[in-house]
Amino acid sequence: MPNIFITDTFVYTAKCPPEKDQEIFWDHPKGPDGRIRNGAVPGLGLRVTANGIKSFVHAYTFRGRRKRKVLGSINIMDIASARLAVNQRLQQLAAGENPDIDGAGLDRADLLTVRDIIDLYWEKRMSGLSESHQYQFALHVAAWHKRPPRLQTRRGRNVSKSYVDFGTMFADRDFASIKPLDIERFTSQFQSPHSHNSALKLTAALYNWAIRMQVVDMRNPCDPIRERKVVRQRRNYSTEQIERIAHHIFNPVLECLPEITGPDGTARRDAGLRKAHVAVANDQMTELCNFMGILLLTMARPNELQKAEFAHFDLEQLIWHKHNTKGIKLSRATYEYAYRSVPIHPRVASMIRSQRARWPASALVFPSHADLSKPRDNFRKGLARFKSLPGVPAHFQLYDLKRIAISLMLTGYGVSREAVSHYVDHKGNLETTMIYDLGLVDPLRPVTEKLGDILGV
Repeated sequence: MPNIFITDTFVYTAKCPPEKDQEIFWDHPKGPDGRIRNGAVPGLGLRVTANGIKSFVHAYTFRGRRKRKVLGSINIMDIASARLAVNQRLQQLAAGENPDIDGAGLDRADLLTVRDIIDLYWEKRMSGLSESHQYQFALHVAAWHKRPPRLQTRRGRNVSKSYVDFGTMFADRDFASIKPLDIERFTSQFQSPHSHNSALKLTAALYNWAIRMQVVDMRNPCDPIRERKVVRQRRNYSTEQIERIAHHIFNPVLECLPEITGPDGTARRDAGLRKAHVAVANDQMTELCNFMGILLLTMARPNELQKAEFAHFDLEQLIWHKHNTKGIKLSRATYEYAYRSVPIHPRVASMIRSQRARWPASALVFPSHADLSKPRDNFRKGLARFKSLPGVPAHFQLYDLKRIAISLMLTGYGVSREAVSHYVDHKGNLETTMIYDLGLVDPLRPVTEKLGDILGV
């Protein structure tokens, strides 16, 4: 579509190219002779069809949507009157009014639909958030922004989706017409309390953003809907179980490599395969025990250690500069995200050196075996073998190591609770730290024994 300074002479001489059905010439300060003229109006165009019909059009953007309006034929208005009409329409747009509405009411095409707001929210807000948050939002609110779904999960089971996302359910509805009953109908299809609450929070955040940005003027329809109560299964550990877990971590149970004996042929080949399988299993167990040992001695989160690099550790001073933390809140809107430095145990330093010898070409302490530039994503096979060891409960998880370490520190070993809270990056919030307390029973046994002594029983 060419840009040119439109004159009355050009209006009557302009023609549509033979290979097109229509052509639009947009008003531009530069004339056909190359001279710069005054008076050009942005958005004004001359549309010429293949049949020779000519009319003036105005292209503009209103509430994030591009529109085009036919102003009139060249038989009823000239270029001067067209420029005057466009200038008046631009004044209405600057005032936030739609120039194509006569004031009697809003046209249906002028209303912002649910899909329009979601796309705008994705562009303005979601594009700057993490990939996991984007995935959850797309999963529950906007399926068309989601990546191609996996046909199978990591464990091999089929992925089933028995619900419809919010954007698909109300795609063509006016965004401001959604009522709490509509939100309730959307959230009622989730059987899991976690999925229900996640979908409700993401939808409420969408409406809060639209209201805050003054895209719509309404109350949040998600406010009357309450979150479902989630009761988490408590994973308790006895002192004996903790001792067995720590023993297996710092003294890995490895299988003896079988001897390759016997005649040549398939028997020798099978023996070699069995030996290689045992060697790989021992390697997985050793690396898993290093990972769990560092978690237990540093009370770190698994994702912090997965993204940790060798350069973050000062093995001489026994310090870990943790770069993957939640950050310290400095003020209402300012956080410190550089890194936090915490001391580490000498055994942690030896495990880091062991990982350096294992992965000399990687910057990550625990890299992916397929790509050394990416962190390792799971220890499923090694963890399954670890949970089969005697004394390890079936409900054991990697995140429980942090809970076990915090619980041991909170049972009266001369370490203040404030120090534990700061070490685990809870910023001194004891309420958050106490959530991780397992409530170990055995350290409290001297209390009842002392009571019995006092009572003489």
